[in-house]
Amino acid sequence: MFKGKVLLFTLLMVFATSLYAGDVDEVKSLAGTTCAMRISVCPSGDFELISKGCGGLTDYIWVEVKDAAGVGIAGIPWTDYWMNACDAGQELALCASPIAADSLTNALGRTTFSGYIAAGGCILTDGMYVSCQGKVFLDEGTMLQICLDIQIVSPDINKDLVVNLSDLTFFGLSYNLFETHPDFNSCYDWNDDGWVDISDFSFLGMHYEHACF
Repeated sequence: MFKGKVLLFTLLMVFATSLYAGDVDEVKSLAGTTCAMRISVCPSGDFELISKGCGGLTDYIWVEVKDAAGVGIAGIPWTDYWMNACDAGQELALCASPIAADSLTNALGRTTFSGYIAAGGCILTDGMYVSCQGKVFLDEGTMLQICLDIQIVSPDINKDLVVNLSDLTFFGLSYNLFETHPDFNSCYDWNDDGWVDISDFSFLGMHYEHACF
């Protein structure tokens, strides 16, 4: 029975890796979002769903992965993706598998992302890129990265991939400040109400000592 299970697993792995063929073309491939998102994330991947990025439950990031001929590449695994800031000065600290697609790519090379992001750090300007199998999607007209309208905030403020006392120290610098205050820092406003207060402190407490799996 054990040998049969091993054989079945091996066959499934071979089948999964043979579902797709062709090289990802970074110019032909596309990416986008259903809205301008602001997402609270945690290294353990348990804060806010991408689907709630605009306050509802139906939002998502989408990609269409194509080859050099512009044909969609089907069957790309859930985990073959990466994302980060378009501005390298705002880079997130990402866990080993920070984001997973909702499904394999379909016949058009399309899939979506509506789950969690496992990361720390803060991105407020210039947006995010998504890559597939190491290929960053480029705008065909400008040949620049396709930057998605997404802001990311996290209680892992110092980007060491664990929420701990050092993050609390940073949080204290903006505590009880409104967005009109010159020292207000939107990176610490995890409930998006324009005020760094006890509600945000409670989120830090909920994720205290959370780290990558």
